[in-house]
Amino acid sequence: MKSLQDRLVVVGEPLATLEEFFPGEGTFEEKGIIYSSIIGRVLIDKHKRELGVIPFKTLLVPKPGFRVIGMVTGFSNHYANVEIFCMNGVKLDHEYTGVIGRESLGKSHSRFRGINVRTYVSENDMVYGIVISTVNTILLDISYREYGVVKAYCKFCGNTLVLSGKGLFCPLCRNNEKRKISIFYGESIERLVSRT
Repeated sequence: MKSLQDRLVVVGEPLATLEEFFPGEGTFEEKGIIYSSIIGRVLIDKHKRELGVIPFKTLLVPKPGFRVIGMVTGFSNHYANVEIFCMNGVKLDHEYTGVIGRESLGKSHSRFRGINVRTYVSENDMVYGIVISTVNTILLDISYREYGVVKAYCKFCGNTLVLSGKGLFCPLCRNNEKRKISIFYGESIERLVSRT
């Protein structure tokens, strides 16, 4: 029993019999044998006589209300695709794809409704937003003051754009551009991650 506690196990590995323990979370029972249903560490509750497996690494799954940072990678019909690389202050090992659509711009401000999404975000922009739905796709809201573009690049020369009044300005080629700008525009991504 001592050698089983905290041991790293893989999916389908036999752990014990029903005579020894009750199956707990992360396990399944078949023909009186308890097996691991996940990769993780064995956890034994001696008081309940329960054997479970806790995940080796918890997978962070997007949920409404989660704050995210991502990069706009392209457009499809009325949506901007966003590769999410940070969620709730955690840099992800794998990326999720979310979308910014008309719904993302009109939850708090009716003036955004019916406008083309390309007016507010551009390809390669870094955006800070909040998940408002995970039904069928991860839908992001960027309409509130704190959300929106946090870093943008000039469409002509690729230089980083700087704030200029209510818009963005390229100091290299003197191009002016408009975006839905976050109040945190220009902050380092590391500092922004700590806000999520």
